[in-house]
Amino acid sequence: MSLAAALFTGTSCGQKKDAGEFSIGFQLYSVRRELQKDFEGTLKKVKDMGFEGVEFFSEYYGHSVPEVKKICDDLGLVIFSNHVQYQQMITDLDQVIKDNKTLGVEYIAFPYMDNSGRPGVDPEKFKEIVSKIGEVGKAVKKEGIQLLYHNHDFEFKTLPDGTVGHDYIFASTPASDVQVELDVCWSDFSGFKGDDLVRKYSGRVPVLHMKDYYLEGKLSSDPYALIGIQSDNATQQGGKFEFRPLGDGVVDIPAIIEAAKENGVKWLCVEQDEPTATAADAFEGPARSIAYLRNMGIMK
Repeated sequence: MSLAAALFTGTSCGQKKDAGEFSIGFQLYSVRRELQKDFEGTLKKVKDMGFEGVEFFSEYYGHSVPEVKKICDDLGLVIFSNHVQYQQMITDLDQVIKDNKTLGVEYIAFPYMDNSGRPGVDPEKFKEIVSKIGEVGKAVKKEGIQLLYHNHDFEFKTLPDGTVGHDYIFASTPASDVQVELDVCWSDFSGFKGDDLVRKYSGRVPVLHMKDYYLEGKLSSDPYALIGIQSDNATQQGGKFEFRPLGDGVVDIPAIIEAAKENGVKWLCVEQDEPTATAADAFEGPARSIAYLRNMGIMK
């Protein structure tokens, strides 16, 4: 039996949470290769680990949206959120809304910004994109869905006037239209503590991406160039960067969870973009992460 399998334990879902209690979700990008090989079997493993809900990334590997909804319903998995690419939201928003209403999501998240529109590359294009994101947020809100913005590290670069890009996004859009899906790994990597940001955007962070990492030395290239390659290659880039299960890296997870309890966070969404070099499979890290949360008393 694999370590991940040994850590699998079922838990009830759909129970009403009291203030300061969380639902525990999982970003399926972490097991994207496994979904491609065995879609339903992978979702069952996610459920068996104890996750209450899942966040998709608009990839269903040949399954229709109604089929995806039925599979998750049959497994008892809530589809609480979905990452949808910016271009798709801009060019085909009606279909995006239709599909996500079928899935029953509470949130749609803007997941990533191409290099050309980042605050440290083209500030004016960045501002234009933020404006359009606000328009999308207003449109999906009318349909009963909340838009989230999910950060990486580049949002924490400054604009020419000294404003941090991440701050600009949320200062320029109403909280009712665009809320925060904070990725605590990338904010920490950028020098911004997750617990400080949760308090800063109190009541505007319904979902936290719970992700840990390890950094050794100084990277000489964009960290995204290291994603998906082995750690020995990462070392050749001038430093070592590795995604880790919760509690195995440098992020102060307990401090973030305490801030989350006090500031309106609803979902803790575990994500590990790539397994560690020594992991048996892609499930080992998420299983360790949920065991860590369980040991903290976050869940049964």
